[in-house]
Amino acid sequence: MKTFSISAAQGEISIRKISEIPSHVQPLEKERGKWIIGKSETHHDHVLIAEEPRVFISTKTPDGMRILYANLEAAAELVHERGHDTHETISFEPGIYEFRIGREYDPYAELARQQMD
Repeated sequence: MKTFSISAAQGEISIRKISEIPSHVQPLEKERGKWIIGKSETHHDHVLIAEEPRVFISTKTPDGMRILYANLEAAAELVHERGHDTHETISFEPGIYEFRIGREYDPYAELARQQMD
């Protein structure tokens, strides 16, 4: 299990500890009963495992990008739900974190889209 103090990454997700959540956010709803941070086409998602987290999504992001914020009152983990060839679990101390999901450009569709595993 990985730990960090300022920044880390898990696949297409960049994570950094921040001091406060910006004002341009709205609460994120759970999907399939989970806090899904990074989505996968094959449902091998990156899931935040935490007790009572407050998770938000930015309302101001560039096309194809997803930015999430989590206020964690207790220790937590980011788990890649895949049985093989998985990204190592990341452990978090209580605090406020930003999760940026990378984006890629598709020249055939001429659009930017969220990166996925």
